[in-house]
Amino acid sequence: MKNVRTGKKSLLMRLCLLGFAAYIAVSLVTLQMEINSKRSQLADVSEKCEEQRLANKEIERLISLGNDKSYLARIAREKLNMGLPEEHVYKDASGS
Repeated sequence: MKNVRTGKKSLLMRLCLLGFAAYIAVSLVTLQMEINSKRSQLADVSEKCEEQRLANKEIERLISLGNDKSYLARIAREKLNMGLPEEHVYKDASGS
């Protein structure tokens, strides 16, 4: 009779170990998939960060040009449609 009990305990222990091993395997696969997802997100964010860094450098360059009178005059003409006093600006209406 003792052998039957030991066999049941041994079978129960093996089933528990098998279940635990399956849980560990599923957890590892799930974590690996999550790691891959986070790596791709990190790559996307790093790319956006680099793009923003380049945009910031361009803005800093434009700010440094803000004191340049010729640059300010060009911006006033192109974007604000302003000109110097007694200056006549002609636009080509033919589209060429």
